[in-house]
Amino acid sequence: MEYDAVIVGTGIGGTTVARELTRRGKRVVMLEEGGRTDMMGNTWTLAMILRNFGLNRSREKSFITFAKNYGGLSTLTAGCAAPPPQAIFAPYGIDLTAETEEARNEMKVQILPDELVGPDNLRLLEAANDAGFHWRRMENFIDADKCVVGCSSCMLGCPTGAKFNARVYGDEAMDGGAGLCLHTKAVKILVERGNAIGVEAKRFGRTARYYGKTIVLSTGAANVELLRQAGIQEAGRGFACDWLQFVGGIIPQVSTVRANPMTVGTLEHYESDGIAILPVFPNWSQFLLFLAFMGPLNLPNFSKFRRYSGIMVKIRDEISGEIIRGYTISKPITAADRKRLDKGVGIVKKVLEKAGAKSSDVIALDPLGAHPSASCRIGEAVDSNLATRINGLYCCDASVFPQALGLPTVWTIVALGKRLARHLDNHHGGKYESEV
Repeated sequence: MEYDAVIVGTGIGGTTVARELTRRGKRVVMLEEGGRTDMMGNTWTLAMILRNFGLNRSREKSFITFAKNYGGLSTLTAGCAAPPPQAIFAPYGIDLTAETEEARNEMKVQILPDELVGPDNLRLLEAANDAGFHWRRMENFIDADKCVVGCSSCMLGCPTGAKFNARVYGDEAMDGGAGLCLHTKAVKILVERGNAIGVEAKRFGRTARYYGKTIVLSTGAANVELLRQAGIQEAGRGFACDWLQFVGGIIPQVSTVRANPMTVGTLEHYESDGIAILPVFPNWSQFLLFLAFMGPLNLPNFSKFRRYSGIMVKIRDEISGEIIRGYTISKPITAADRKRLDKGVGIVKKVLEKAGAKSSDVIALDPLGAHPSASCRIGEAVDSNLATRINGLYCCDASVFPQALGLPTVWTIVALGKRLARHLDNHHGGKYESEV
């Protein structure tokens, strides 16, 4: 069987394209290397996710997150919604205005009511503004009607289905007739006379081939190996990861452990310095994970972690390093990256101290790479329509960003996916129309 589109990966990019194309009557199949983890929002969920997700360590000993799971990393997002930064895409003639607004309505982007933001986040908001910074209520792609006060399990798989994630679009695509093949690892793009004609994959130890008029790669960093095998050697030479650093402080009668993460914060330093600051510690099991993997010398602090209020610094990092092969990576923290992180940590310390924390009680964990991106950049590996130089082969996920976003990525990827689906529908004409 030949599909109109074979989509490799079921993160937010892949499922968006699949959903949009099935709504247009196209025959689509999604290939996913991982399985399906139930989103229960508890420690068991975390254990199951760790079986399919990875905290990969670079050659420089920094941790970078990757995903092999239906829904990708979107199942572990905090639900914070940042619209696509148009200035990053404008030089390439990409206007995401229409797609951004369309996605806003579908993802139920909204500012949450006080009871879901929580009193502790609101206290941090007040302290930050008292310290001279301009914090505000942040938008989230969370359905307030489904969200439960005090749950705070957004980053462990939302158990109530309140948080938007890639599975929403993936399930809608399947309702529209799309196929889903789990435990199916793409190993080669099939190319014939300069045209991508299909994907060779390994499924339960056997070789399988999926033929399509269009191939869309949406596996993030894993796109690199497939592209290089197809002859696109520039893929993976330098990438971004949105370095983030967690800072916690003991504030009497304040704890963000049971508060919805990223419902307040600031982007006032984003345009000038590429820094975003948001409260984020949501759950004891994740706190332990952060301490164990990123700050082992801080493990003695675990006994009093419930007293900590946690705030995240995220930066727009420089393109550097290389995706060497598979998930083997090199990613140094450059001097400019370090300067941004240090500035952000300094701001957070001022906020925590203004809120009542002692400087001696403030801890900063080691940096973690949050969003591997920009490894198949627009203007280099793909063009403004996300097409490679191999006819019929496209990429659609964070890997195509021309530079680091330094922001939550979901909304931007959804907008790019919608734009790509429209391009495919409008420009392939008779070649792309499904056969009767």
